[in-house]
Amino acid sequence: MKYVSYRIGTIVEIMDSGDDKYKLVTIAKNPKDIYTFTRLVVSNETLILNCEYNEIDVKDLKIGDFVVAYHSNVMTFSIPPQTSAYIIEVK
Repeated sequence: MKYVSYRIGTIVEIMDSGDDKYKLVTIAKNPKDIYTFTRLVVSNETLILNCEYNEIDVKDLKIGDFVVAYHSNVMTFSIPPQTSAYIIEVK
């Protein structure tokens, strides 16, 4: 998949975006180091799977969940970088 990247990490924050269409889910490789954070823009088009590969809702995600997130290669230059999530797998 040359148009998709992935990140592995722990969910450290789940926020409303101010728009009902999106949630912002921040994951971190190291929760104590902000430079390992990635903010995922989750829409109703994002596929979210539990550990048994059943589809779940963004409301089922919890801080502390370990996830693999497949996302767009396009990211902001902010800290943390922000990108669109395509698939989130809870492990």
